[in-house]
This record gives sequence, C-alpha cells and structure tokens, in this order.
Amino acid sequence: MESKFTYLEPSLEKQLKGHRNGITALYFSPNEQQIASSSLDNSVLLWDLRGTMRSYRFQGHDEAVMDVTFSPSGKFMASASRDKTVRLWVPTVTGSTGMFKAHSQTVRSVQFSPDGTKIITASDDKIVKLWSTDKHKFLASFVGHTNWVRCARMSSDGSVIASCSDDKSTKLWNQDNGECIHTYKDQKGHGLCLAWHPSGCYIAVGTSHGNVKLYDVRTHNLVQYYSIHNDAITSLAFHPSGSYILTSSKDGKMKILDLLEGHPIFTLSGHTGPVSAVNFSAGGDTFASAGEDKLVFIWKTNFTELAGDLKENIEDNGSTMPKCMSQSSKITSTSKDTKDRNQDYSLTSITTQYTVAFQKIEFRENCCNYYALKRSSSY
Repeated sequence: MESKFTYLEPSLEKQLKGHRNGITALYFSPNEQQIASSSLDNSVLLWDLRGTMRSYRFQGHDEAVMDVTFSPSGKFMASASRDKTVRLWVPTVTGSTGMFKAHSQTVRSVQFSPDGTKIITASDDKIVKLWSTDKHKFLASFVGHTNWVRCARMSSDGSVIASCSDDKSTKLWNQDNGECIHTYKDQKGHGLCLAWHPSGCYIAVGTSHGNVKLYDVRTHNLVQYYSIHNDAITSLAFHPSGSYILTSSKDGKMKILDLLEGHPIFTLSGHTGPVSAVNFSAGGDTFASAGEDKLVFIWKTNFTELAGDLKENIEDNGSTMPKCMSQSSKITSTSKDTKDRNQDYSLTSITTQYTVAFQKIEFRENCCNYYALKRSSSY
C-alpha cells in the first residue's frame, strides 16, 4: 500500500540584494544570525538576519573574492581571492584584521580548522596549504595535484584534508605529516567542490559533469552516485543531520538528495542563470543560495522535521519512505514511477540493486549510530 505522506516543501523566506556582480560563496555564522557572501565584485557582504537585513560591505581585495567562511567561534571571517591573498575580518563594522599572500595564483578556497587555530587554503598553483590563524604563519603544504585545486576541506576532527582538482582527482591528506592517504580518480569530469559528512566518515564531491559522488574515507569505496544536473555542480552542502545533501549547478537548479533513501526529493529554481553557492545554517532549519544574478535567497528547510517524524513512524510500522507528490513552479519533486514501470529483473540489475541497498543500509546505520552518540554526549 502506497503511503499518502509527503515531504514539506522548502519555502523561500527572503531575497537579499547588494552585490554588483555574481556571487561565488556563502557561509552562515555559527549563531545563525548572520550570513557572509563573496563576489566577483571584489567584496564580501555580511548580512544581519535578525530583522533589519542590514548589510556591511568589506572591501580590501584587489580582485574577485572566490570564497568566504566563518571561524568556528564566529569571531572571525576569512576570504580568499584572485589577488592571491587571504584576508581575515571581524564580522562587525570593525572590518579587516589582517591579510597575507597565500599562493602564487588565485586562491580558490579557504576554511578554518575545527578548533579555529589553523586555516586551510587551495589554489590554482596546484597546492593546498596550512596556516596558523593568529600570526598567519605557514605550517605545511600538500603537493601532488597536477592542475588547479578547486576546493580543500578539513574533516570534523581536523586529522584529514580532502581536496579536489582539475586533474580529475580527489585526494585525502594526513594533516600531521602531509602525506597523501588516498587518491580517487575520475575518468570523465573533475571535482569542483566537496564537503565532509558530519560524521567524518564520508566525503561528497560535485563534478563538472553534474554528478555527486559519495566516498567512504575508511574503505575508499564509492558508496553513492547521483547524476542529477545538466551542467557542472558549483557547490554542495550536507544537512547537519547527515541525511541530506543540497547541491547547486550552472544549470540554474538546486537539488535536495535524501541519502538514507538514495534519491533526489526536490528540485528548486528561482535564480536567473547559474546558481553558484548553497549553505545550510548550523541548526539546519535554514539554508541559503546565491547565483550569478547577484542575489542571495534565504530558504526555510521545512522538509527535515516532517521527514524525521515520518521516518520514526515508518520504522515503527515497517513501511517504506514515502515519495514526495508535491509540485509547484519553484519546487518540483522527483518521481521514480517511470523506473518502476520499466523495472529490469536481469541478474546483473538485481545484483546491482542488492549492492546499492546494502550500501544504503550501511550508510543509514552509520548515520544513526553517529547521531545517537552525539545526542547522548550532549546531555
């Protein structure tokens, strides 16, 4: 019997306008009261989300700003630019607190370590570098890519760095000794963005061919694969629960993937032209998107609370996860009816489906175990 339940649709809450050129990155402050955006207009805008929606413009870079992030404490922001520098900012009217030349070419990404004491950068000079936050001291370099490094991100415990490059590889690095732990190779496209699962057990890579690949960093296996966009994926973010991924693409769409069920549940539109950045708030109740149309959209997540309640009921009743049946001009659901009608019962197909199902079960158990432990430790 098919379930009548549906996911609640994400809803567009606010639209922010202030940049003079396309937006390249977004990041919520840890307290969710502010959001920072970087742009090709050489600036960073800091938006106050507490009602007034007032913004502060941070200027200092000589060229386009490619990435922006907050420190874990929320006391600092960092931005990376085509001018080869990284700048640190206090997220108030105070503004800049320092700048250092990080690379010999464009700095594509910047991130603070989980404890806030280090900064990780990636560049077109094919190198990933580690710096101290306080004195901007160079600490280490991670050399091995043979083309531009698009993104570098550190695991939640700070022990492993993941980087993706135009050389069609994604690498894992030991933060302590600088050695390459493993290399994931792609024969077709290359990784443009990546993110760590909150558990630290998986990385998701968005590719130039519109695919999302989810790797288990313990076994180095590809555990989930989604071909969902018609153009390059520009950004992706895990929901804090670890159960969903939000993606943006040059095709002008955003997708929400349910990782526990292994399929997309929503397609979102609204931006004019390519969507360049997405990010969830720390609590996951809100997410933001931005694009080449110079606009920032603030969305209410909605579907996660209902999905969580439904999953508890479904587990109790031994049922299956319901499919979304909702349709609207901005948000569309992803249906599997066509696939169901054309089911392939060959031995190869059944074996593949069994493997995928096993991987979904393993992923679900890992997520549930991780968050059960996280919840118990918080009391």
